[in-house]
Amino acid sequence: MIEQASPEQVLESRLGPDRTAFLSSHRAQSVGVREFGRFTDTLIAQAKRIAALNALAAPVLRMAPERCIIQLGPVALTAAHIKTGNDVPPGGQLLCIIWKGTIAPRGEHIPERLGARQVPVPPVSVWEESLTVSADNESSWHWHPRGLEREGYTSIELAERCIVQLEQAFEQHRPIDALSAGDEAL
Repeated sequence: MIEQASPEQVLESRLGPDRTAFLSSHRAQSVGVREFGRFTDTLIAQAKRIAALNALAAPVLRMAPERCIIQLGPVALTAAHIKTGNDVPPGGQLLCIIWKGTIAPRGEHIPERLGARQVPVPPVSVWEESLTVSADNESSWHWHPRGLEREGYTSIELAERCIVQLEQAFEQHRPIDALSAGDEAL
């Protein structure tokens, strides 16, 4: 008599540990969207707080599915949840970058007018981190910098970590007139 393997054994041998099984499921895709939303909502709220504390205009926001750009004065934060065609590693990666300069400026394009257009200085990356997802279920979703062997962050913890980097970059690249205005207030 030929023994038949149970579906669970086939599933485990094909996908490996539980992390891979959950992250390659359709349910994990919706969890990933919610977690990225939680992450970006926290980023936006904190960036608005920084702008208010520094008497700046509200941050410029550009949102797209699985992408977020926050321009805060002379610095910007970009975050993208990057997935590959076959989604290896399962869950994709999250790429967070802090920039000095303007990201994707909305310049006025007036082709009828001759003359030089002001071209902004290209942005320069000042901090970057790529994170991998781990999760056995929805409640254990974590983002891990530099691989799974390191401790991970919840979406809110990671947003706070990115905001600290954004604040540091803002303080280093604060416009001179903003510094002098702050000194006059004292």
